[in-house]
Amino acid sequence: MQKSTMGWDDVQFFLSVARSGSARATALVLNISHTTVSRRIENLESSLGTRLFDRGVSGYVLTEGGHSMLEFAEQAEDVLLSAERHLAGKDRELSGDIRLTTPDVIATQLLLPDLVHFTNQYPDIDIDLRISTDLYDLTRREVDIAIRFLGFGSPPPDPLIGRKLGSVASCFYATQEYLNQHDLNDLNTQARWLSWGEQERFPQWVKASPYPHITTRFQLDHGGTQIGAALAGMGISMLPCFLGDKTQGLVRIPKATPNINHEIWLLSHPDNREVTRLRRFREFVVALFENKQDLLAGK
Repeated sequence: MQKSTMGWDDVQFFLSVARSGSARATALVLNISHTTVSRRIENLESSLGTRLFDRGVSGYVLTEGGHSMLEFAEQAEDVLLSAERHLAGKDRELSGDIRLTTPDVIATQLLLPDLVHFTNQYPDIDIDLRISTDLYDLTRREVDIAIRFLGFGSPPPDPLIGRKLGSVASCFYATQEYLNQHDLNDLNTQARWLSWGEQERFPQWVKASPYPHITTRFQLDHGGTQIGAALAGMGISMLPCFLGDKTQGLVRIPKATPNINHEIWLLSHPDNREVTRLRRFREFVVALFENKQDLLAGK
């Protein structure tokens, strides 16, 4: 029987499973069935004549042959992606899609109120906005541009290029009713900080706060969720001042002063420097944030 030929589609399934360690996780991301992923992996193994994964209760574990295949597959993927980026860079038209990712608070409070001006000026450019704090992979063209919070003084990750859009001041907020109900100075207070997803009860930002004895609760890693929880009286929230100060019903807690602990960066891949629509959008974002420096600083 003639051996089947290896297909690039099967290799892409292999890469996804190798990176996640799970056929089920790959199926969820691609919105296909688990059995389809398994079948594509089996097709690739059959065409290569070797087993690439050991299947077990812990997931898919690469065999020795699988590790070798991963190295070659990633080299091939990088070459193809470089070719795609190079060809895309030749596009000089002010049309097409811009895939943008940013957290909800940046989108709703800083970007969307003015984005209409860009869309009106360039009606043939469509914005594919993905609200997320996840690090979409710019190097593999999952998105074109990311606007991200980075820790103060943290450079953009290699090989990305970026521009700092501003330093962001944060402060602590709660409802006045919550503050009336809880004595924050009491070492046995029932007041709680709202966690941003940290596992520890006393993360560094709590230790540096005016009330380091107060513990965190819940796992709320989106700004909109933090605001909703604080307004509902679930606890005290650490929020960017541009968000907390503008939220009706929230006040800065006693002894709280704004601290700059994050920066907002505009990130993209260097291969996309010459894509006209992306360059024009980056210029728009830079100009937009230049007019928001006082707001970002909590003034």
